[in-house]
Amino acid sequence: MQTHSVKARARGPVATLVLAAWGVAMTLAPAVAGDERAALAGHSLTTLEGTTTTLAAFRGDVVVVNFWASWCAPCRKELPTLNAWNTAWAGRGARVVAVSIDKDVRRARRFAMDMNLSLTVLHDGPDGLARTLDIPAVPYTLLLDREGNVVGTVSGSASEEIAALGRKVETMLAARGTPPVQEAGMGEPGGKR
Repeated sequence: MQTHSVKARARGPVATLVLAAWGVAMTLAPAVAGDERAALAGHSLTTLEGTTTTLAAFRGDVVVVNFWASWCAPCRKELPTLNAWNTAWAGRGARVVAVSIDKDVRRARRFAMDMNLSLTVLHDGPDGLARTLDIPAVPYTLLLDREGNVVGTVSGSASEEIAALGRKVETMLAARGTPPVQEAGMGEPGGKR
């Protein structure tokens, strides 16, 4: 699994490996509570157009929050998958919000344009919410339920863990009665082909 430590410069490669291994063990387990939950809901984030919002604005939807940076190769690899999910979930009660920790919003904007991202892209910089939450590495992904509670995390970009997160969202949508996205070759609902 590849990750890029937010704190690698301060802690060194051994600490980065330990943090990355810890992140794998915590996959899809609740990881944020109390003050951190309040930080998720209330922290001001900036759209690439310059307006401010908070993650609380997305309450009512299941939200996948992905922390990324333009210099992060694993982020570049997983964002197209997250973008496709966002498109598939449109109007079904789930969305993906990508939060850039780049220092320069222009880099984040250029990256989002180069990647042709249609999902919600917000900018926060390296000293914002990612630091408040003390995320160990990027990419780092949180799964929020409709009330804004953290119900899963993925530290890194292991494809199996990202796929498991997507399945968990589909399960959450199904529990609400939202039909799953049908993949090519699956046939019609009810088993007809």
